[in-house]
Amino acid sequence: MYSGENEVRVAMGADMRCEPPAGVLELLRGARRVGLVAHVTPDADCIGSMGALWHALRARGAEVTVFTAAGSVSRRMGWLAEFCSVPLASDAAVESCDLIVALDTARERRVNVEGGWDRLSGRALLNVDHHPTNTRFGTACWIEPAASSTCELVFELIAALPGEITADIATLLYAGIHADTQGFSLSNTTARSLRVAHELAVGGARIAELCERLHRANSRQEFELLKQIYSNTRVSADGRLAWSRASLAEIEASGCTVNDVEDQVDVPRSIDGIDVAILLTEGIPGKVRVNFRGEGDVNVLELAQQFGGGGHVARAGAMISGSLDEVAERVVRAAEEFVRRRRG
Repeated sequence: MYSGENEVRVAMGADMRCEPPAGVLELLRGARRVGLVAHVTPDADCIGSMGALWHALRARGAEVTVFTAAGSVSRRMGWLAEFCSVPLASDAAVESCDLIVALDTARERRVNVEGGWDRLSGRALLNVDHHPTNTRFGTACWIEPAASSTCELVFELIAALPGEITADIATLLYAGIHADTQGFSLSNTTARSLRVAHELAVGGARIAELCERLHRANSRQEFELLKQIYSNTRVSADGRLAWSRASLAEIEASGCTVNDVEDQVDVPRSIDGIDVAILLTEGIPGKVRVNFRGEGDVNVLELAQQFGGGGHVARAGAMISGSLDEVAERVVRAAEEFVRRRRG
């Protein structure tokens, strides 16, 4: 099994074919008991990349477990896993795994497993990610910031193992690429990501049902929460900043959980003419999750990093200690200054 130094590659160009490092493939080919983890509040890129690799490695004879912390998966992401026959485990033992693969996870403390990073520290770990802020933790790394998504990288991993792109794998990988590019509408949409999406469509990705369930169909509970977030939306900084919030009481009153909220940042983002959109969510008293979205070339990663967060240039987030009112005041003040400074 590969035991060399961390191997980090950055894509030479966004439109090139992306080949996994040899050491990364050696780790995957040699592992017999594999645990897959991703970041907290798993999104489609997390579930898609873990699920696709689960199918591919099992087809090669490995024992594979997808780890998620109890209660961390939203209704939509739970549906995606079930739709593509991927079992999620919250209470399985990681100690029996001879390799952990962390997918779409920029920092150790962001791993979504019961007990957190302490359960994984010191174990053989492969880190596969596209976040530019990745801390390069683990035994070996494959970090490609030019990739649209981690699912794009997992497509290349499976092709190189080699492995077959089944309909379930194609659907899972398409879900992650579609989500992280916002339906192929963001600047991270490249010729390479479109080529991969084409190959996944040819491979049997169930695109129509996937997009209907993940991006259009709201439960009645989600619809009630959506109404509240619309009602809470405010605009400032001369129409360049839009933000909204959802308290724990509002989330629970709608019948949703905090895991069902993150995509609703598209509510303030939908307002014409804004540079920055923000959604503040109270998950537990004293902790507020903040999602940032930037339009055009606006780098909201800079804004998120002011609060210890991370992510991507156009999509970033942070977890901030304090009451919802306190955090909202701090974040909105910083965002207004950020927008005004950009505008000169």
